[in-house]
Amino acid sequence: MARFELVTERAMHFGIPFRMTSKITAFDRPRSFIDQQLSGPFASFVHLHTFEPVGDGTRMTDQISFRSRLGPLGALVNRALLTRYLTNLIAMRNQQIKAEAERRSS
Repeated sequence: MARFELVTERAMHFGIPFRMTSKITAFDRPRSFIDQQLSGPFASFVHLHTFEPVGDGTRMTDQISFRSRLGPLGALVNRALLTRYLTNLIAMRNQQIKAEAERRSS
């Protein structure tokens, strides 16, 4: 039976404190897993992580689907700000994960 984990993160974004609890809702080791917001700042937030062998390493790809609260105003905020912000945030986290993985493998 699969074991699914809960994670609660606290972070400061745009000078506002946020708390988000996510659950791993699907796990296909070693190919992928999905975490989904249970509570937090978004109306919905789903994050698919996929892994594929590439040469001597692994390529990790992220796909995020999210919807802001506040209906049409939230959709405008998504287009104007959040999509780019989240893309940059995930890219920065991935660089940190990569650096840590490489540090531990050397």
